[in-house]
Amino acid sequence: MDFHSDDYNFNSSGQPQIQPRDAMITVAVILSAIAVAASCCVYASLTCGALAIILALLSRGQQKKLSSQGRLAVIISVVAIIVSILVTVSMFVSVVHQYGSLENFIKEYSALMETMTGTPLFPEGSM
Repeated sequence: MDFHSDDYNFNSSGQPQIQPRDAMITVAVILSAIAVAASCCVYASLTCGALAIILALLSRGQQKKLSSQGRLAVIISVVAIIVSILVTVSMFVSVVHQYGSLENFIKEYSALMETMTGTPLFPEGSM
């Protein structure tokens, strides 16, 4: 290992400074892990996954190829986004299969909420 290369910058106390590229890769890996964990929450998974992909690609800088950690973040983020989309589509398919349409589901849900709370979910004329 060459400790005299230009890959390391040291501050005045002799400690190596974190390169912006390394920080972006670290954040990309963390965001991709959050995207996987939140794959049942569509918006959180899509947001974290997209940000992880963007940061991983930006961390590349002038290099032609991504680092192994950058590739890992991109792959995990893409998988999380695909799982999130599949979960969302399967929920809609399940609702349509069980209730016949989204309108029937909303009517059933409205009736259930009205029996539980005593107030209509959609007052007359609002829907």
